Amino acid sequence: MNKQNKKGFTIIEVVLVLAIAGLIFLMVFIALPALQRSQRNTERRRDLATIKAGFEEWRKHNNIAITDAWSSRKNKTNGFCTFYRKYLVDLKDPSTGEAYNVALWGSQNVINCVTMQETAREGWDEEVHGSIGGDTDKWATMEVGDIQFDDTAFCSEDGGFDDAVEKRIGVHRNSGTRLYAIRMRLEGGESICVDGTY
Repeated sequence: MNKQNKKGFTIIEVVLVLAIAGLIFLMVFIALPALQRSQRNTERRRDLATIKAGFEEWRKHNNIAITDAWSSRKNKTNGFCTFYRKYLVDLKDPSTGEAYNVALWGSQNVINCVTMQETAREGWDEEVHGSIGGDTDKWATMEVGDIQFDDTAFCSEDGGFDDAVEKRIGVHRNSGTRLYAIRMRLEGGESICVDGTY
């Protein structure tokens, strides 16, 4: 009788390989959405820097401040949507592929400055501090990818707005000093804010 040695995988080896493959798949499955979210947030940060650079361009070519007033969104030459359509029309939210929604003072709606389509939001944003009339100024609640623009404010340490410029640094809205703050909501609940003068 001839004995032949047949070599093959034991059940334990097969189970071990499947378990390792499953672990790798699980790690990729968990890490991939976080990586994609991080990439989208990085793109939003770049877009916020582009908006800030756009203010420099506006300053060079226009001798008028950009207003955050909701009533100025369509018809005024210095409303934020006028600025957006002139300097930022190519910016798109990486989640939707559409122009960013913008929150302007005095409305619970946000607006797509390219299509001028308005979207209602529930409640007021509680991360805007120091308004003259109370602790919370009148700003729509923000969602991921929304932009909030304030024509006389600066960024607070928590990534929100501090709208008490007149109280804190003595600059009045009509003084000729053009302060601004722009905030964006990122995925993961964080907000980023840039401010400056123009």
